[in-house]
Amino acid sequence: MNPPLLVQQLLGFGAYALALILLAGKAFSWDEDRRLYYLGGRRLSLWSSIATFCATWMSGASVLGYTMLLYREGYLAFTGSVNGWLMGLLPLVFVVGRLRKSRALSMPQWLSETYGDARLRRLSALALLAAYTLYLVIQFRVFGAVVAHLLDIDYPVASLLVYLFVIYTTFGGLPSVVRSDALNLVVIVVGVSAAALAVSASAGDPLTLHRKLAAADPAVMATLSPRGALFTLTMMTGWALGVASNPQYAVRILSAESPRTAWLMLALSPFILGWIYGCLTVIGLGGRLLLPLLPPVNQEMGFAVLTSSILGPLPTVLLFLAVLAAAVSTANSQLLLAACSFCYDLRGKGRRREGAIEEDRFLLGNRLAVAVIASAALVLSLLPLPAILDLGQHSWAVVALCFFLPLYGPSSWRRKGLFEALTVALIFHGLLVFGLGLRPEMALIPALFVEALCWIVEGTSPS
Repeated sequence: MNPPLLVQQLLGFGAYALALILLAGKAFSWDEDRRLYYLGGRRLSLWSSIATFCATWMSGASVLGYTMLLYREGYLAFTGSVNGWLMGLLPLVFVVGRLRKSRALSMPQWLSETYGDARLRRLSALALLAAYTLYLVIQFRVFGAVVAHLLDIDYPVASLLVYLFVIYTTFGGLPSVVRSDALNLVVIVVGVSAAALAVSASAGDPLTLHRKLAAADPAVMATLSPRGALFTLTMMTGWALGVASNPQYAVRILSAESPRTAWLMLALSPFILGWIYGCLTVIGLGGRLLLPLLPPVNQEMGFAVLTSSILGPLPTVLLFLAVLAAAVSTANSQLLLAACSFCYDLRGKGRRREGAIEEDRFLLGNRLAVAVIASAALVLSLLPLPAILDLGQHSWAVVALCFFLPLYGPSSWRRKGLFEALTVALIFHGLLVFGLGLRPEMALIPALFVEALCWIVEGTSPS
């Protein structure tokens, strides 16, 4: 690697790491309790809510995975992924009131209390623990590859280095996550904007880029092909259902200081997210035009090769830091929710606050759980696994099966039969995916149909 470029990358990484450590460290509190640790005391301001919502949204799959899918598939990627993600944001507006009425500290607790079945808490917590551990693998793979390229070090060493940052920013609970998310969002916006401007300088503005690609590579322009229509539509639907029912976003609604703040967060965040996706679209399509052929490597290394080839030194460093920030912001949020599922919902200890000493012990247990879950995800990230967007679909399908119908189903579907319906749906989905070989997003719709049918049948049957 060019020594001056390596120095720039080291300086950029060092500045980001130092800022992250300082910001997260200020969030640690001497008088914290589980309400502060899990939900920030339910007093997040509008800016804090928007920052943590957007930064958590932009995961490594969103930045790196989408850019590379766009590079390889063209506008089909936008149809299948971005449309689905943003469609899933719209229904969240309609559950603000339902969620804000609850005093629950976790979504499994909300599920069990809303539908009056303690088994739901254990089942959904176990599903979330598995789903978020799997999704954490994506973040470790992404920032491991990025930091390895950024610092010119081995991949396992790079993964271990950033693993320590993720644990540190999670130890302080949601207040620490929110502070780091404010920094991460700024880094993401600056990084993707600088990279998009650099690509536009070489390939032309977005309209010019579109015309050049239409002439040079017409296949990139297709938004929906007859051969891939079912795949694209099911992918879009799967992502939309996953977003609409994801506890990450439900927690942001619960932690806002008021319902009005939560609604404004949902109304204003799409403008920031839309800008980021627009910049990533320019990068992906511009990369297809400027570098039509990539070596046969995985998505993470392909992204590093592509961006290093089409961008100058400074935009490259800024974009790598943006990917790193996106992965860290999602990883610490998911770690916090996974630890909550294990310590608060599954173990059943410390659900009632009995005193300051017991509370400190309970939170210490959460921090130990954070370290154990992160370590497990780090080890899994070193194994040969499917592409990152494929892993994401497995994770989000489980989340959608657990929470979509309970969150959005009619109020008449209450308090009976949900546990049985969820169990059947999860088993049925697993059979379709691992038995018949269907993709997780293609199996999700029939599994949700089975879940709804079982819930209706169980709910109307005599006791």
